[in-house]
Amino acid sequence: MEVVCVGDCGVDHYLPSGECHFGGITANFARHARAEFTKDDVVRIVSCIGNDEGASLVVESLRDSGIECDITKLEGRTPVQHIEIRPDGEKHFIRYEEGVLPEFRFTASQRRLIAGSDLLVAPVYLQIVGLFDELMSIGTAGRTAVDFADFLAHPDFSLLDRHVDRIDVGFFGLTAEDSDAIDAIAGRAVRDDKLYIVTLGPGGSIACHRDGRATVPAAPVETVVDTTGAGDAYAAGFLSRWCHGAGIHEAMEHGAAVASRVIGRVGSHP
Repeated sequence: MEVVCVGDCGVDHYLPSGECHFGGITANFARHARAEFTKDDVVRIVSCIGNDEGASLVVESLRDSGIECDITKLEGRTPVQHIEIRPDGEKHFIRYEEGVLPEFRFTASQRRLIAGSDLLVAPVYLQIVGLFDELMSIGTAGRTAVDFADFLAHPDFSLLDRHVDRIDVGFFGLTAEDSDAIDAIAGRAVRDDKLYIVTLGPGGSIACHRDGRATVPAAPVETVVDTTGAGDAYAAGFLSRWCHGAGIHEAMEHGAAVASRVIGRVGSHP
């Protein structure tokens, strides 16, 4: 299986400590996917970085990772997410600096990689909607999974509806209090005959599909230290099982287990 992960690679900058980690939704997913998919599966990243110190951190972190990289280097800054961790371990995104991402355009060879993927995985959020639209215009014969990364703050159903014919699986990070949004997502899953996964942090996860809903609790964690990247880990764990024939419930349980390994430490992956 050829898994192609398209989107952001960058730096997670923790405040007030100033500690920096390799991060970005696409990067986090790819690292976990490489660990969770089979050895015969190829995991690739298609992304961009700048020519600053952050780029060096990205390159060094991916060295010997087993991930195939097609990363464009551009003049400018590598994307940075500034993060504060609350006393309960919950992440708080202070601000995002997209750096060179707005200048990134797919090369002909990257388009061929995307078109030839068996599983295309990508995030979408406000700063990369244009890039996401371009990505969705590239036809693939395989499945497409999309992380609607800022849906909690910006519930844009028009974006989902615009590309629904290209999406097989959607991931939405919400809270248990967002019942109206969960109901709306579940209704669209039935209407569109799609699989939409709603992750609820400590509230577990819900799979919405044409036959109804399936619910799985969060895996137990002794101490929640940092929830950064937990959703990316869940998605990697879920897709690694679901794409290889597991049922939805089994895949959800594995996604929850992978996510639980992340939140007991600072940083989005081991």
